[in-house]
Amino acid sequence: MKLITLNNICTITQLSLLILGLVFILIAIRQIGRFHFRIWQVMLAGALAVLVTGQISPDAAIKAINPGVITFLLSMFIIGAGFESSGLLKVSINWITNHARSGDQLLALIIVVMGFLSAILMNDTIAIIGGPLVLVLADRFNISKSGALLALCFAITTGSVFSPIGNPQNYLITTYVADMSPYLLFFSGLFIPTILSLGIVWIVLRPLFKSAGQIPSQHEIIEPTDNSSRKVIYFSIFLLFLGVGMKIVYGLTGIGLSIPFEWIAVSAAIPVILFTPDRMAILKKTDWCTLIFFAAMFVLMQSVYDTGLFLDIVHHEGEGDIIGILTAGILLSQVISNVPFVALFQPVLLSPGVSPSLVLALAAGSTIAGNLTILGAASNVIIIQQAEREGIHISMRFFCRYGIPVTLVQTGIYASFLMVFPM
Repeated sequence: MKLITLNNICTITQLSLLILGLVFILIAIRQIGRFHFRIWQVMLAGALAVLVTGQISPDAAIKAINPGVITFLLSMFIIGAGFESSGLLKVSINWITNHARSGDQLLALIIVVMGFLSAILMNDTIAIIGGPLVLVLADRFNISKSGALLALCFAITTGSVFSPIGNPQNYLITTYVADMSPYLLFFSGLFIPTILSLGIVWIVLRPLFKSAGQIPSQHEIIEPTDNSSRKVIYFSIFLLFLGVGMKIVYGLTGIGLSIPFEWIAVSAAIPVILFTPDRMAILKKTDWCTLIFFAAMFVLMQSVYDTGLFLDIVHHEGEGDIIGILTAGILLSQVISNVPFVALFQPVLLSPGVSPSLVLALAAGSTIAGNLTILGAASNVIIIQQAEREGIHISMRFFCRYGIPVTLVQTGIYASFLMVFPM
């Protein structure tokens, strides 16, 4: 009888894929008996597993970690912590409280404001800043904190679809198809279906906001405290908008500079570190656990990518129809993440005569993948990690209960629009 060794098993089933599957399961349940796991701990264990079993070399693992993404996230975490410490979070809560007089209005404001801000400042940025704000609002309006965070997840994922700088995968696509004038292409092809898709989020999540209690009267609204660091945060946010504005102008006209996002984020974070009096408290509030999650995710996903299993699938879908590309983007982004999935399409996007509708289907599918499961978007992970730090548990089952219908309807909207009005 032939002995089945570990190497035999790895050859047949690809150990990286088995480890990824186990990571998915543990993130979904996050508890075994008395032991509770956080998302970053599970992902770190997965990365260590592929390293220990030799599925990826230490050198390849280090190279797999994207320093630009880590730098961007670290800088935005610092800005987000400064935003909260400065009292500007309370100012934002005051504004929303003044304008939302019911649960439906509160949900609409979260979807519209956060959705459109994500199109300008990237969804990961709004996830960092918006998480604490939404948690406070949920507490004041007496609604489910899990439901409010779910609205934030869906809003910033969906709102980022029509913008070339709304999320990392869209930005990656623009680097492949720069000759198509991506800003005009994305807006003309995806703006209308994105507006409709945001409406679907409002419809599906309305039941979670029906329990909104008595809206605070004017004298009950929180007054922001006087904080000397607020001007620094204003300046930091100004630098963010300035940098993004320069990118947009360059993308539309070719005039000026196209500054990498990580440089914009660093330039905006530096004043917070140098000039705020409570810089040490801000550094302590910085979400280091999520940074560990992303570094570990890069290692695990690179190991899965190296199996080559998805190359043939992508090659086949690259020659397929709009629905096929949308479906592949939604499903495969759950397994290898949306940015690596888009990277697999590089040969297709660089080929002569590539269809603009294919490009838009790729952007839409890989983005609304974030509405299907927690692991479909990095912004989801950022928000879920913030929730766990506050003792709030959002299960995969709860996320998918609302995420699956939202994603199905949104897929139909984008597919219909791209097929009826081909670019």
